[in-house]
Amino acid sequence: MAFYDVSAQQNLGTPSSYSQGLIAAFNATIFIQTVWQSSPGAADPQFMLDLILDPGLDTRVGTLEVKLVRDMNVIYTPITSTTTPLLPFGGAAAWICGDRAFAWKVYTPDEQSPPTVFENSFNRFICKR
Repeated sequence: MAFYDVSAQQNLGTPSSYSQGLIAAFNATIFIQTVWQSSPGAADPQFMLDLILDPGLDTRVGTLEVKLVRDMNVIYTPITSTTTPLLPFGGAAAWICGDRAFAWKVYTPDEQSPPTVFENSFNRFICKR
């Protein structure tokens, strides 16, 4: 699945950069979105989780998980979404890497897939500080 630069699509003059960005990928059975921004000195990624969740469409469900993964504080929450009836379940996560904060979310057709999709995605994330 190929990601595209949402920032560049919205405005060709301001593509994603090191300091901020928004990318997404989708097909008929999954939608993934990742955002990042420069956040020197930030230690708690909660604000990024608040940023990526759409209050009119996304609802947190279950328990917020907080874990230390490869020296990064990572928070994850299951979500439901009314974005599309085909992909009503999902998950969202946020973490800090060096001087940047990241957030990620996924929509899927079933509630079992999001944690695995996040784990697979995060395992490919490389934090360069």
